[in-house]
Amino acid sequence: MTPFRTQASFIGLRGELLAELFLQELGPVSLLRSSTQDAGFDFLVAFPNADGGVNTFAVEVKATEQELRSRFPINAHLLRRLAASNIPVFFLVVDVKRNRLFYSWPDQEAARSATSKKVILVSITELTESNKKALLKRLRSREFRWKGAN
Repeated sequence: MTPFRTQASFIGLRGELLAELFLQELGPVSLLRSSTQDAGFDFLVAFPNADGGVNTFAVEVKATEQELRSRFPINAHLLRRLAASNIPVFFLVVDVKRNRLFYSWPDQEAARSATSKKVILVSITELTESNKKALLKRLRSREFRWKGAN
């Protein structure tokens, strides 16, 4: 017997599937779905960089049926936890009714300083063909190269 699924769970699943299709289109060298809800992210995705290495990112997916504008509410506790992580994180926000995707790079300083807030509005940018190319360029850039011990 199949367990009962809520409309919210279907919205979340559709959002994750649309996000996964989008990430696949970007041509990563690796795309891993989180195997547990406690991981704090939905995907790990890796792209080759110009130095012959790999840039890895955590991706947190948020899905909604509401029409999206320029800001999206994110749970402040989640945002603070992701900002304290040792891997860069970006959000994919999916409008599942209209098949539109948006992205955001969380502001780590804003997340850390918003200790009393329960929700933080993050700026989101709709993914178009032109900024999809800009996003991919950033994902492959040297900006995220490891700066560890030599």
